[in-house]
Amino acid sequence: MTISASTPRLRATLLWYLALLVLTAVTRTAPIPPALGGAFDALALLAVATACLGRIWCSVFIAGRKDAELVTVGPYALCRHPLYTLSMIGGAGLGLATHSLLLTVATLLVQGFLFARAARDEDRFLAARFDERFVRYRDATPRFWPRHWPRQGWRNLIPETLVVRPMILWKAFVDAGSVMLLFALVNAAVLWRELAPLPKILILP
Repeated sequence: MTISASTPRLRATLLWYLALLVLTAVTRTAPIPPALGGAFDALALLAVATACLGRIWCSVFIAGRKDAELVTVGPYALCRHPLYTLSMIGGAGLGLATHSLLLTVATLLVQGFLFARAARDEDRFLAARFDERFVRYRDATPRFWPRHWPRQGWRNLIPETLVVRPMILWKAFVDAGSVMLLFALVNAAVLWRELAPLPKILILP
């Protein structure tokens, strides 16, 4: 297997998601009103769907160009690391699906730590590779969260034509499918927690 700079982060993220599944299955959550549980489920689905579709959209602009070009159009005109932002939104959705605020916050903290470090490393690499071009881009564009919606409108951030590499873009669809599968597994773990006649080791808020 090829080892890249992102491999440790991907492994740590996978380990946390496995821990999230186990904790969801073997713990209990504090009782919540059915309406609140339904709201959690709706927000979870919305967040995961937004993350999946958003990551595919970002990949249209970055797939096959990462580290080779300085991409500053599309979602990359709003923030420098939109893929990480969307991953955190998806992580929040997975946490909400557990009906545990503690697991939701823990997921965001784990992701925030991993993505902040990865973003710093990428910024250093791009600064060394693209010099003043990246410095100007960095100074004008926030790292994770857009400061405001562009006054000139979204359409002006999208080039009229763009070369897309289908085989590399396909990976974005596979990644989105894996997130949806993880979302389904979290919901299955919640169902197991509710139905399985096993002692629960801990009650989580």
